[in-house]
Amino acid sequence: MKWLWLSFIALAFLPESCASGPKANIENIDWRSRLGTYTYEEALAEFGEPDVINETSEGMIAEWVLRRSPMISFGFGVGGVGTTVSPPPSGEYLRLRFDKDDKLVESSRVRY
Repeated sequence: MKWLWLSFIALAFLPESCASGPKANIENIDWRSRLGTYTYEEALAEFGEPDVINETSEGMIAEWVLRRSPMISFGFGVGGVGTTVSPPPSGEYLRLRFDKDDKLVESSRVRY
């Protein structure tokens, strides 16, 4: 019985420990002081590879997952034929926008 409870506790914390996201705590970062000086290379060193990268004519937008919302899917079927509907991944992201010189020009937290 003791092992059952220990297994349950371990499984309860497993999703949190496996979640990807920035290595650093972004709550204590003063992003305004980093505007114009903070580079994409520094962001890679601090947070690791971004989860989303978008190249634009003005530079680059990189996003790191802070928290993922639980994935839910719904299945419908009749007589062995059916379909599954899954909403797109959602959660909270750290979005950093860099100019063509790889300098930070904007930071924000976004929810999808």
